[in-house]
Amino acid sequence: LNTPTVADTSGPPPVTMNYRGPPSSSPSSVKRFDVYSKVHDDYRIKTQSGGMISLASICIMGLLFISELRNYLQAEVIDHIIVDTTLNQKLPIGLNITFPRIRCDEVSVDTVDSTGENQVDIAGSLVKLNLDFNGAPSKGDPVAKEGECFSCLEAVPEPGEATEEPPRQCCNSCAELKEAYQDFGIPYFHILDTAPQCRNSVGCQVHGDVLVSKVGGNVHVALGKSTVRDGKHVHEFNLRDVSDGFNTSHTIHRLEFGARVPGVESPLEGTEKIVLKGAYMFHYYIKLVPTLFKSASGETVYTHQYSVTGNEKNVLVRQGELAGLPGVFLVYEFTPFMVQKTEKDVPFTHFLISVCAIIGGVFTVAGLLDAILYRTTKRLKGKSNV
Repeated sequence: LNTPTVADTSGPPPVTMNYRGPPSSSPSSVKRFDVYSKVHDDYRIKTQSGGMISLASICIMGLLFISELRNYLQAEVIDHIIVDTTLNQKLPIGLNITFPRIRCDEVSVDTVDSTGENQVDIAGSLVKLNLDFNGAPSKGDPVAKEGECFSCLEAVPEPGEATEEPPRQCCNSCAELKEAYQDFGIPYFHILDTAPQCRNSVGCQVHGDVLVSKVGGNVHVALGKSTVRDGKHVHEFNLRDVSDGFNTSHTIHRLEFGARVPGVESPLEGTEKIVLKGAYMFHYYIKLVPTLFKSASGETVYTHQYSVTGNEKNVLVRQGELAGLPGVFLVYEFTPFMVQKTEKDVPFTHFLISVCAIIGGVFTVAGLLDAILYRTTKRLKGKSNV
């Protein structure tokens, strides 16, 4: 029998191909750019000196960062010098001066300038405040009640001494006591801080503001009642009243020529002068520099900086004779130049660069120190083992 042969016509199985895109880059190709090589933890050596250097480095970096941050938060001030061309400008002068041993009714506060303009016994914006022995505001002199009689102290005649007018029996106020002393021709300043009628007001505080023209002149607090006579500024007082001295001890708490702005100091603030005897005349010679301050917000302020020199002398040359007027004189004059101060904010990029420099510099120096200490210690140990 012939068996028929069947041929396999199905052929090989079909091949299926999937497209996966271009080959991805190997991570090792990025590692080639790593300049910060790592050391396995098993090979790291930690020392006590290294730990101390690390702690010190962290503290130093923290302090330097805080300092740099403070500088960044403060605006930078840039100065320029130009010629002052301002005209008809008024100058406000701010004062706060304490005289611990002068009553307010014994002095006058005045201004005199080179054009002949005078402001006599300034009041209103400038205040004279009586002070007690402790420097606190005075509650006023005591007033005698009905039937009381305060002693006139030394202003009484000797027994049997004849007088032109009947002597005062009572001095019930400080003014009456001073008048009694004047009638007898004897000085009274030495008893003002002890007499019951006057001891509640032994000092004076002069504070406030005064407006003057922009020309040379002076502001002074001086003995006597001031007035203008025949075009001249004079002070009236009885010379016999100060024959035993006039205490012009003083403290300057505030002195401003214009508004106060950042970066402009007042050299005279905090100045204290003590007089032990005599009658002193204090001169402060002030050079004013007009200053235009422009803040970062665009606000413009006109003020003055100043430099100062001082001079003082005892004008009580002998008892009953003065060679000058006891008091405090602030003599000022202007320079022809103006200083422009402009605030400028520090860019954040400058702050960032400084911080990076701090961190990198401290880290590098600390690494050098640690390496030197480690190698030195290792060599010393090696020699000791040998």
